[in-house]
Amino acid sequence: MIARSFELLTLSALPRRFYAPVGFAIGALVLGLSQTTLADPFLGRVFLFYIGTSLAYVFMPLMRRGDIPLVAVWVVLFSELLPGFTGHMISAENVLADGLGILMATAPIYVARFRQVQQGDIRSEVRRSADD
Repeated sequence: MIARSFELLTLSALPRRFYAPVGFAIGALVLGLSQTTLADPFLGRVFLFYIGTSLAYVFMPLMRRGDIPLVAVWVVLFSELLPGFTGHMISAENVLADGLGILMATAPIYVARFRQVQQGDIRSEVRRSADD
């Protein structure tokens, strides 16, 4: 047997200066797709917002974990207000589907942090050297 070590390809984090444009692009894409027939079925909307929120976590790993779902909720708000301009009502079913998609992508991150805290992995009081 040949014992060679293979290095896994590691992707470096996206530079922070690209977070705003990438986040805007993901939000605009999800917002646009939420207005199409692709997002008409309940599970289609759940999957759309799950993928959008997950992509934001993948492309912006240094963003605080609570900021991404907060912005995703704004996308939900806009996705429900846009049809209002054409005379349609806000759909509680669509809001529920969107929220479930965001929750499905966000919950594992909070569960992982809860597990870290339970294992004693907590940060010191000073998080940055500039806070001294």
